[in-house]
Amino acid sequence: MKQLIFANLTHHPARTCASMLGVAVGILLVVVTVGLVRGQLRERGARDTNLAVELMLSQTSQSGFSFTTMPVTLPVKLLDEVRAVAGVQAVTPVAQHLEFGGGGALGLRQIDGVDFADYQHTTGIQIVAGQPLPERGDAIVVDVKYASATKTNVGDKLKLLDREFTVVGVYAPETGARLMIPLKTMQAALSAPELCSMFLVKCVNAAEQEAVAHRIAARFPDFRILFTRDLPTLFATGFVGFNAFLKAVAALSALISLLIVLLTSYTTVSERTRQIGIMKALGASRVFIALAFLKESLLISTGGIAGGLALSWLLQFILRHWNGTRISLESDYVALAVIGGLLCSLVGALYPAWRAAGLDAIEALSYE
Repeated sequence: MKQLIFANLTHHPARTCASMLGVAVGILLVVVTVGLVRGQLRERGARDTNLAVELMLSQTSQSGFSFTTMPVTLPVKLLDEVRAVAGVQAVTPVAQHLEFGGGGALGLRQIDGVDFADYQHTTGIQIVAGQPLPERGDAIVVDVKYASATKTNVGDKLKLLDREFTVVGVYAPETGARLMIPLKTMQAALSAPELCSMFLVKCVNAAEQEAVAHRIAARFPDFRILFTRDLPTLFATGFVGFNAFLKAVAALSALISLLIVLLTSYTTVSERTRQIGIMKALGASRVFIALAFLKESLLISTGGIAGGLALSWLLQFILRHWNGTRISLESDYVALAVIGGLLCSLVGALYPAWRAAGLDAIEALSYE
């Protein structure tokens, strides 16, 4: 049977390769898409842990793109009340804006609006080139990785928020958004005077952050409080919107693999009707013929899966060394893609295999 299967696969090499490529695309779609999303989320979580703060405060009524991207609706006037809570050392407001089509790895670009002197005092970031942000104006600072990856230098121009900003400085370490502009400029651009997205809170004693969080929650019951220590885990597990998107991608990949194998197997049965008749005339059983087609489909799928995984690792290597984009190849989704590809191949080949096994020998021999 092995010789028969390999002979059938090599008889139409172009079709066999095209079928394997189709399966590989399905695997690539799952592994790379999931890896890109999860990789960027993990990277963002790791950046946020560089903030020398313990708490992030936002209002429960705020609904944002993620747990650290909130609309600009939090009144800045509450800042002094939060600072007055026992155990709080410093608080700084942050206004956030997410631009679509901004050229980021996921087609998104986040900009933070900050009072830089206050932000620097609270978080501990430092300017390593150029100068700090002014209180207002079309100035912007970028983090060291963004400057390196995009070859951005002090004095360059960046267009965002439908206007042009001048890069005045580069900061380190990487924290939160990679781009920062003056808080007042952000508020004016978004028509949100005296509003921000969240407060970053630094505690007098980091070991007492839970107690401080309880005091803040008691005084501001409508505040949502996040511990920065939990951000890597939160980002690693994703959130509802992205998880639903990833499941949809996995389902689409499975459907692609199933349809490709079904079409290939069905076409193969139609082209080899006379061959099936000859095998039946020689005494081949229905099980033998069905297994021959199922094994061919499994070989095609195995080759496609191997090719898809190889392309995924190659793409990960290229993107990491080209522009620093992080793709995290998740072992659970890799296993899901492999198992799903094999199962879809079996399901897609069942009907053509059953049809081939059920052909009448005399009709198959007389087929033109």
